[in-house]
Amino acid sequence: MSKKKLSIIIIGVVICVVALSAALVMVKGKKEKAIDIGKSSGETDEQSYWNPDIHSIAKSEEGYYFLTYDVDGTTLKYFDDATQRTIAVCAKPDCTHDNSDCNAFFSMDYLSSPVYYYKGYIYMVRVDGGMAKVVRIQKDGSKREDVADLFANDGVTSISMVFHDDCIYAYDHLGHTASDEVGKEVIKKIDLKTGQSEEAFSYEGKNAAISGARSFGDKLFFKILTYSLDRDKGEINESFLLYCYDYGTGNAEVISDKNISDYYVDTENGVLFYFVIGKGLYSRKLNGTDSTLLYKADETIIRATMSYDGNYLYMSNGGAGSATDYSKKIERKIFVLKTDGTVVNTIALDKNSGTAYFGDEKYMFFAKTGGELVYIDKNNILGDCELKKAESN
Repeated sequence: MSKKKLSIIIIGVVICVVALSAALVMVKGKKEKAIDIGKSSGETDEQSYWNPDIHSIAKSEEGYYFLTYDVDGTTLKYFDDATQRTIAVCAKPDCTHDNSDCNAFFSMDYLSSPVYYYKGYIYMVRVDGGMAKVVRIQKDGSKREDVADLFANDGVTSISMVFHDDCIYAYDHLGHTASDEVGKEVIKKIDLKTGQSEEAFSYEGKNAAISGARSFGDKLFFKILTYSLDRDKGEINESFLLYCYDYGTGNAEVISDKNISDYYVDTENGVLFYFVIGKGLYSRKLNGTDSTLLYKADETIIRATMSYDGNYLYMSNGGAGSATDYSKKIERKIFVLKTDGTVVNTIALDKNSGTAYFGDEKYMFFAKTGGELVYIDKNNILGDCELKKAESN
């Protein structure tokens, strides 16, 4: 079996178990801490609205880079916003874009996710001798250069990154979730100019991982997941702690120990939105601790992944149909809500719709098996949303 296929299988299992499962974990002594995210540093490329740990699409000035993959390797493509069509990222004259000589082709050494775009460059991850390395790539695919080592890796797509102030904050979102031994989870800070790295944050625990990191203002938000699976009962137990890291001071602290499956910050109004597993969608002011239930969890949405585009909140139920049995599935749906919790549309998805990336204020993107890109134009987000295939030139 090829390394790429093995990576896909492993990450698929973990996503089904961790991202789509619905576990109810009672956490005692709920902790809510007020916080000031400060003013934005002027970053425009942080892209916190994307799915943080399945980052296979990245926004540029006039379009979107994304990855497709097969048994031979990965191909980097570009979705043009003006034409809504895709092309291979290769500027070679007369290239047919169907062989390994194409600049858009990446060998099996490259992970099939993630891809990022930051300040004029594309960033991907390759594995060399068991070490994952972040690679900087020219916009036309013509030049690649290693920036820095990341983490030990055997070809599994488990690397996540956040870009801020010419630095990368990288972590392994699978961590030690499959180990009963105490492991050290690390966020590594890498200077993009020098390639030098240092440990920004660490956490030690059993069956743990860092997940769902997003940058807002002068803070980095992320979750600590503690996970266990009772195979005899077929039950999952998860707990989440929501952390906040200050870029300026380097200090990190827990701001909520509610069992939050996902969250988003409205920086304009200083509001934290979050979904508590089995309870529902809440909001609270960042500078306060009192929360308001906006949408109560029910059999159609026990847990959620979330996004916010400045106009509406988006919640995906991931097809999770049980609080304890992760194999039980229901119809996949995405709920579109006003910030007061009013549902303004519900988008039904079939099993072939693929992974939801949510997107930005223009599009909601999905990737089918193999990375085929489909999308919803948000101009009609309140109407009958049609999934369109991104056609090639």
